Amino acid sequence: MQEQFRGGQKSCQNRIIGLDLVRSCAILFVIAGHFFVLNTPFKNTDFGGFSMFLQAMSIPLFLLLTGYLNINKTVSKRYYKGCIRVLASYFLFSLLTILFRKYYLQEDLTWAKWILKIFDFSAIPYAWYIEMWIGLFLLTPFLNMLYKAIPTRWQKQILILTLYAMTALPDLLNRYGLHLVPGFWASCYPLTFFFAGSYIHEYKPRFESWKLWIVILLLCLINPVFNSLFVHNHTLIQIAGGPWGVFGTVIALAFFLLFYQTDFKLPVLRKSLTKISLLSLDMYLCCYLFDAMVYPYFMEHYFVNQSQFGIYFFVIVPILFISSFLLAWVKEGTFCLVKRLM
Repeated sequence: MQEQFRGGQKSCQNRIIGLDLVRSCAILFVIAGHFFVLNTPFKNTDFGGFSMFLQAMSIPLFLLLTGYLNINKTVSKRYYKGCIRVLASYFLFSLLTILFRKYYLQEDLTWAKWILKIFDFSAIPYAWYIEMWIGLFLLTPFLNMLYKAIPTRWQKQILILTLYAMTALPDLLNRYGLHLVPGFWASCYPLTFFFAGSYIHEYKPRFESWKLWIVILLLCLINPVFNSLFVHNHTLIQIAGGPWGVFGTVIALAFFLLFYQTDFKLPVLRKSLTKISLLSLDMYLCCYLFDAMVYPYFMEHYFVNQSQFGIYFFVIVPILFISSFLLAWVKEGTFCLVKRLM
């Protein structure tokens, strides 16, 4: 399961570089998506289809990779040992984040409460994904049994469409005081992406690139076009829904299908994507540290009005991405050194 972040341990020559490209884009989209959703007033303003593009493809891409890469995982001691690295990284960065929040952000909690935050996945504010990941990791061998027991391609398509309807439609239709479809299973969206990734791995569906780009473009234009035509003197209405909604799911699938089979021979680019892919988990876990330093600094020293945010997006996001990569690289190097000395 950790392959969704790490991409395994194959050599650069033998790796599927398209999957490394997708994973590298996914961690970039996570960091960039935080700009719009969590840390700036852009969540209350309309920045066109770009924000939806980023938000619709960060976490969904990781989940698609999970299904794609883990289709052959079975119940075994070796499989369950695979969670050790992820949990070790989580506990390390949780402790680092606790120290940061206590002494840099001056958050006043007892050590007992800080330790409890590790186990309720709130020590790192973005760690909800790890909580979800643990359950998906434990279920994966059994989900694979279910998937492989389905006899025909058509029936597998029906499974994915059923999950899509159960998890995506409520995001679109159960809003603004309305409840038009059953929404109890909406939080099971990881299963939709997991089985979609498994299906792509098995059947390798192909579409012409220009058609996939048109789908992405048209769906990303829903929010800005709707708000431009029908919303005035009001903050952005997210008519298109969230990243695992009706449109966000399709955007993520289209992007994955565009790039998962990409191949190229340029050694520097291959090595760079491989390294980012291998460190993507650690980058995800440590990016909050830099968010909490960089955004307040820019808010205090540079931002005058909301129109400036679009400009500083192209400054802030690279700073956060590079900083997270460097800290993840230092952590990985330290772990390797300790392992050699033991």
